[in-house]
Amino acid sequence: MLNTLTRAIERVITTIGHAVALLVLVMIALVVTEMFSRGVLGYSLPWVQDLCAWLLTILVMIGGPYALLRGQFVRVDIFFARLNPRNKALVDTIFSTVLIGLFVWVLVDKGGSFFLASFAMDERSATGSWSGPVWVAKSMIPLGGVMLGFAWFAHIVRAWHDVIHPTSDASGSDGSSTLGM
Repeated sequence: MLNTLTRAIERVITTIGHAVALLVLVMIALVVTEMFSRGVLGYSLPWVQDLCAWLLTILVMIGGPYALLRGQFVRVDIFFARLNPRNKALVDTIFSTVLIGLFVWVLVDKGGSFFLASFAMDERSATGSWSGPVWVAKSMIPLGGVMLGFAWFAHIVRAWHDVIHPTSDASGSDGSSTLGM
């Protein structure tokens, strides 16, 4: 049951991660449009900067859990890389879980308050050129925190599964190593 839940979490986060990765193409198109508008037409599109910043927020907050599952999350590997799988799982379970837990709490609690305040006042873009809802981008902070918590849970379950079943395939649902971020 735990492995089924872990695989489901990995599938959902991987699907969302792939979809969010496409936002890079949208950002490139927006920047190229702004460059063309400024350089050729002599007219700036101020809303492009807002939209690119918001898309970057989505990429970071929603793409982070996907990076965690892919083993590409930030980690100082000087000592961790030399540990065996059991000790890696122990370090992650004890120490890293506390740090990730605090980080997730800040994202969900403080980011949630940040989002709710923005939503309550129907906060809009301050550029004046358009009235894009700022709260949409701010909602990605607590959502990303929740997703990161689920991704961490899946990572820990996968790490211990790989310790208990060392002969099994030590890779995530997408073929990437999830142990030893």
